[in-house]
Amino acid sequence: MNKLIRSFIVHNLHYKITAVFLAAVFWYIVQGEEILEINRKIQVQLLVPDNLLIMGNKLRIKDATLSGPRVLLAQISSSPLEATIRIPSNKTGKLRFRLNKEYIKNWNPKVKLVIHDAYIQVQVDEKQTRILNVKEHLQGIPADGFIIEKTTIEPEKIIITGMKDDLKRLNKVLTEPIDVSGIHKSVSFESPINTANMGPVQLSVEKVSVNIQVGEKKINKQFKNIPIDLEEKTLNTRVRPGEVSILIQGTPGVLSFIKDEDLRAFINVRDLLPGKYEKKVQVKIPADTVLIETYPNLVELVVGKK
Repeated sequence: MNKLIRSFIVHNLHYKITAVFLAAVFWYIVQGEEILEINRKIQVQLLVPDNLLIMGNKLRIKDATLSGPRVLLAQISSSPLEATIRIPSNKTGKLRFRLNKEYIKNWNPKVKLVIHDAYIQVQVDEKQTRILNVKEHLQGIPADGFIIEKTTIEPEKIIITGMKDDLKRLNKVLTEPIDVSGIHKSVSFESPINTANMGPVQLSVEKVSVNIQVGEKKINKQFKNIPIDLEEKTLNTRVRPGEVSILIQGTPGVLSFIKDEDLRAFINVRDLLPGKYEKKVQVKIPADTVLIETYPNLVELVVGKK
């Protein structure tokens, strides 16, 4: 039995080897010429000149279908294809490019390429640089009885580079919102610059220091019938009216301790000759208060002889 099998195998062995070889060649040819389709992503890199800026990302992604012989498609990596589009340095506005195989490096012309939504639209504008003031964006209110007296920002101005049409609409830049709800003492914050709705921009600094000075809330209080003193009077002098009303501002704690006698209204009448005059009333008020109004501010003086 073994001799019979051996005899069958070795009989006309060279014809059998030739037949197997030819079958392999024919199979390779058929497989190599078979047309297949595969899907790939295309990464489109937009190269922008130094004098221009574009809206959106410089990297765009497109879907594509490749068709061709199996042997050629097998040589294409499974990684996304790479394409490059150069933005002209002398054109601005809305530009439109049709992506094709010419933008893909070392593309084999025997492979057919179909790009789904092959058009790329790009908004292009001149690059511009400006210096703008920074303004704080505060949200909320301090604790009851307190107010924000003063806010300072460091640095006060920043350099911003962006698209010309976007920057010409700006007269300042804002910080990101800063919540001051319930604060009752002076505080400092480090706040990023808000670049929303600015398009692509570059900033000289990304953050600024915002110092918020908090003080007690101030109220106004009026003191009526404060008599007018005539300083250095040497002649017979009368003043009409003889009293004024003084309105001052301060914190509730300070104002609660102030009495009428703590305020003084006066006019210096030294060296005035006999006659009639209109004079401004001078006032002295306690420390930690602010003069809001004196009424009347001007009074009539009648200077007579001794």
